Amino acid sequence: MRVMREMIMPYFWGELVMGIRSLRTLTLIVTIMVVVDALWTPVILLWAAALPGLFQEVIAPVATTVDTAALCFKIATMIVFGRWIYVAGKNLVEADVMDLEFTPASRIWWYFVPIASLFKPFQGMRELWNASHGIYPNDESSSLVAAWWALWLVTNFVGYFSGIAAGAGAAANGAVLTWVAAAADIAVAVAAIALIRGIADAQRGLNGSTLSEVFA
Repeated sequence: MRVMREMIMPYFWGELVMGIRSLRTLTLIVTIMVVVDALWTPVILLWAAALPGLFQEVIAPVATTVDTAALCFKIATMIVFGRWIYVAGKNLVEADVMDLEFTPASRIWWYFVPIASLFKPFQGMRELWNASHGIYPNDESSSLVAAWWALWLVTNFVGYFSGIAAGAGAAANGAVLTWVAAAADIAVAVAAIALIRGIADAQRGLNGSTLSEVFA
């Protein structure tokens, strides 16, 4: 037990004393996952349109498995993105940034609160952007954050209605909405990547510290 404690405790102690953490590695991971998630559906759609015979032979028989894999990857992307939001918010706390409305955890759990999830996550990300860039007050408007959130809402609404159309058997409308949803996914991915890179770059100078690398 003593040996195990000596192995484990430095890790947890490091977590406590590390302070402000670099977002560089985590931002790279999130970026890759967001790109893959955004391109998944367009690649499948283009494959089906360009090579229908091969698509029917290779993908159609395992369509359920492909859909499940896509859903699992999307959930994993959301979890890692949530981790990024938490670490970025914790950096503000460690840097003693004042007058923050949101805690690192609340920026995540507001996504799961009905009605409030339509605007609270936007406010949390806006505060994260402004505080990271030294903009005060923290509720100042940011065009990038606003664009990201608008695209996020559009993506979710279009995805919802395309699901309804597919369930109702409206093949033509469902196909159109699926393409629209795919385009919206790419647009929101571009905005999200610009957003997290902008915050990560801004946080390099927080508290004048040399940031340490961590993804734990």
